[in-house]
Amino acid sequence: MTDQLADEAPTLETPPEDSHADAEGATAQAKAPTRRSARGKGRSPGRTSRASVRRIAEKAEEIVDTDGSTRQLVADLTGAASSGVADLTTAIMEAKRTPVEAAVADLTIIQDGSIPEAVVHLVGMSKDELKALHQLVSTFSDVALPEKIPAKSTDAALVLVDPVRSAQIDEAAVDRLVRLLAK
Repeated sequence: MTDQLADEAPTLETPPEDSHADAEGATAQAKAPTRRSARGKGRSPGRTSRASVRRIAEKAEEIVDTDGSTRQLVADLTGAASSGVADLTTAIMEAKRTPVEAAVADLTIIQDGSIPEAVVHLVGMSKDELKALHQLVSTFSDVALPEKIPAKSTDAALVLVDPVRSAQIDEAAVDRLVRLLAK
């Protein structure tokens, strides 16, 4: 039986003497580590880790426990298609950064600085930043803000500076909102 296995075993051919350079090249290729594609390592590209799925599920539970007005605010701030659980969860988990943290920082700068500093800061804000600040202040305080923000930045700054500076914000509610928007 061992003779039969020996006959079936592959044999190695020895290269001719004059092809010494070719043999060195083949040996170098054989010794070189083969590159694996990124796809060949680790998990498959279409599979989500257990930890990621758990974070998403926990975020969905948080959203279910949130009141309707806060959910609508989150939908407006994140650009979600609706205030439904699936849309909000998707928008929050996909967001690169939360607009609420920026709006809270803007609010702090405006309220803590002098009136000229607040006006300059408001003038330098983008339309989206002004919108987020407007939504934050109108949702979490009882101050009267204009329904529509003027398109011209200087007009917007002049209309918003006094009410935003005088707004008393419900910090506990803002903290809940920031936690809701956190991944």
